[in-house]
Amino acid sequence: MRVLHVTDTYLPRRGGIELHVHDLAQAQRRAGDEVDVLTLTRARAVEPAQSTGSLLRPADHADLVDKLRFVLAHRRHGRDAGYDVVHTHCSTFSPLVFATLGAADGIPTAVTAHSLWRRYTPLYRAADYALGWSTWPIAWSAVSESAAEAVRRAAARPLQVDVVPNGIDPTAWAHVERVRQPGRLRVISVMRLAPRKRPLALLRILRTAAAAMPPQTKLDAVVVGDGPQAGAMRRFLRRHDLEDLVTLVGHQPRPEIARRLADADVFLAPATLESFGIAALEAAAAGVPVLGRRRTGLADFVTDGAGGLLVDGDDQLAHALVDIAAGRRDLGPVRRSAVEQMSWSAVVDRTRALYQRAGVGIAGQRSVTSRKRWAS
Repeated sequence: MRVLHVTDTYLPRRGGIELHVHDLAQAQRRAGDEVDVLTLTRARAVEPAQSTGSLLRPADHADLVDKLRFVLAHRRHGRDAGYDVVHTHCSTFSPLVFATLGAADGIPTAVTAHSLWRRYTPLYRAADYALGWSTWPIAWSAVSESAAEAVRRAAARPLQVDVVPNGIDPTAWAHVERVRQPGRLRVISVMRLAPRKRPLALLRILRTAAAAMPPQTKLDAVVVGDGPQAGAMRRFLRRHDLEDLVTLVGHQPRPEIARRLADADVFLAPATLESFGIAALEAAAAGVPVLGRRRTGLADFVTDGAGGLLVDGDDQLAHALVDIAAGRRDLGPVRRSAVEQMSWSAVVDRTRALYQRAGVGIAGQRSVTSRKRWAS
């Protein structure tokens, strides 16, 4: 079938939505579909691998007004260009996606929520009373059960929200048995260094844990990733004399991340608004136990003792690190079935099921529906 993915954010930005849409499009192409991407993100320096298939985006010099014109000109692109289905990917604020949903006349449309809407429940509930978005003939999904439940709670009416998770290539994250080094706890975190991921909270957790480590035990942490808070993190490390404890290595390609995971004892994920946690899943697939927060997307593949540990607060994360170092807590590997359920072949199948619920027939025929839209 012909699939159009619509996302406000895309490569060269690097985050959960951006990488998921790119990787899903590649997986669907390998499965035989014709897949294109419509995005509001300007190109700038785009790697060749990112431009496979049709990629429609604003010009590099586009300003805010130009982007608004782009949204208005392309909100019906899926219908006008004859696609079989439009698959939109939304965060908490996604103008291109929302405009596309509002103008999706006569074409099967699906949406995947990639963020936790909890803080914005009143806003989305009010929008539903005003616009009736939960009544639109759209197939809703989210990347985890936590994210799906947040969308259901935001709707003013009962709403079916499927779970279509981010995907993983298990062969790229070979499971490695952990071999602990005496007197050393090796911690790794992989994240975008942005406030939503709580990188400064990560450093505070590591500082607390390091101060409470058992005698003759050293905590050694590596943080992989880049983003707007990288400078603040470096200043924090200098101010608290932690530069020999925590190493910031910036953005790294996946093979290098896999190599670093093979040398880690535990993966630390401090985000409280983690809708899925693809980096944590990759770590779990590589055999690294994951420490993170409850009520996040990590709960879809991490259960207490199997794959890691989820707790309610930062102090508990620090205490868990100390318990692991002291041998008071032993965390088992993730269930292999959980990883297999999120392999790309499984995710493509779940995505096809979502498209069928949106109105695409088994052979890819459109199910044309008359829709009235607030954006028409």
